[in-house]
Amino acid sequence: MNTHYDQDLLIDYLHGALDPATDAAVFTHLEACAECRAARDIEASIGDALRKAARTEQLELPSMVKAHVWEAVRRRKPTLLDRLRSPWGPAIAVPLAAAIALAAYFGTPALRGGGTAPGIAASYYLDEHNAQATQNPLGPMVGPAVYTTDGAAASAASYIDTADAATLDNADGAIR
Repeated sequence: MNTHYDQDLLIDYLHGALDPATDAAVFTHLEACAECRAARDIEASIGDALRKAARTEQLELPSMVKAHVWEAVRRRKPTLLDRLRSPWGPAIAVPLAAAIALAAYFGTPALRGGGTAPGIAASYYLDEHNAQATQNPLGPMVGPAVYTTDGAAASAASYIDTADAATLDNADGAIR
């Protein structure tokens, strides 16, 4: 076979990054081609050596690389966020946040038009109480006071009709 695979394809093959059809074609070619098999073995040994060195040794960058990195960091222009993080940044940010919070707290009623909170009229409660008191006409004879909307009080017993009252007023107390 005259066609040989390049290093990039062999590296992808070693890492399992090829699609199944290409992977199968490379596998078949490696079975037949000793030159590509040797190139694959070299790439595999380099990868193994690098992994082993990374696990066992602490690698140090050369001093010139460190110097260039620190110089690039120092030359970098600070962003707005960096300037806010500076020592005087909190002295401005905290009062500004407090002013915004106070404006939101006190400014909200002004935005709503200064209206009052919705309420429920007292007559609603009186009408509800009257409706509940009239629902159980066979309750105790001395029931809760039932109020009319004009404020006059009446007894709940006054709402019991005469037939029910006669049944409840038997001498022996039995209901007939």
